[in-house]
Amino acid sequence: MTLPIVTLTPNDSGLKIGDAVPHIEPNVHDTCILADRDGTQVGLFLTELPKDLLNLMNIADTELRTKRVPKSDMRRSSGLHDQSAEVKQYSAILGSCPPKPHMRRPYPSRSSVHGVTSAKTFCRAMSAAGLKAFEVLRTNAPQVVEGHLKSIKTRVPEKWSFSNHFTSTISNCNIAAAVHQDHANVKGAVNIIITKRRNSTGGNLHVPEFGATFDQVDGSMLVYPAYRNRHGVTPIVPTHQGGYRNSHVWYALDSFASLG
Repeated sequence: MTLPIVTLTPNDSGLKIGDAVPHIEPNVHDTCILADRDGTQVGLFLTELPKDLLNLMNIADTELRTKRVPKSDMRRSSGLHDQSAEVKQYSAILGSCPPKPHMRRPYPSRSSVHGVTSAKTFCRAMSAAGLKAFEVLRTNAPQVVEGHLKSIKTRVPEKWSFSNHFTSTISNCNIAAAVHQDHANVKGAVNIIITKRRNSTGGNLHVPEFGATFDQVDGSMLVYPAYRNRHGVTPIVPTHQGGYRNSHVWYALDSFASLG
């Protein structure tokens, strides 16, 4: 089946790096291929995952929300009428971590989560989901896959890869990122973002340059070259206690090319 193509046309919303994204209603709702004005395909948006990929993501997301997976934690106000209520915010990284001399770690490493026995199911599910998601991308937008593979060929050594075609993943719970640009990513590579949510609104990716806001429903997949444009996430608001919006992101960092 040939998917419809949505052409990304400049229509800047004016948000700059560091700005918090306000509430913006989504304007990209349906499954489509994303393309530049010259016809080059640069991304993909699927509102529904194939059953086997959805099953893997259900496992990964369930594990993420347990104590079995180590996470970096934060807290924020829930936005509900009960102002004393709090929303848990946390993230977990898998795969490769770049050198960070300013943190007294001048060498690359693998995420410590891989060494935690209780997190093995989460790690396996995320690895398998990344492989499956890439095949879904290949089926629906082969031109995007071709560009990604060409870009990572000399930039992502096998030793530092995760799910073969990326270096790392991050799973974020209830984190509405301010406007930023992924300058550390391999140029020409794409991110795969799979959303899991329950009892929440908002939490949709906004790309200011094109005025595009994606309706990231539960079980949706967005593929986008996050290195090249500013982007951020609209506020996440739980509609019931315990509501959440999680994003699981696979990406290729450009920090390992010289490390072999």
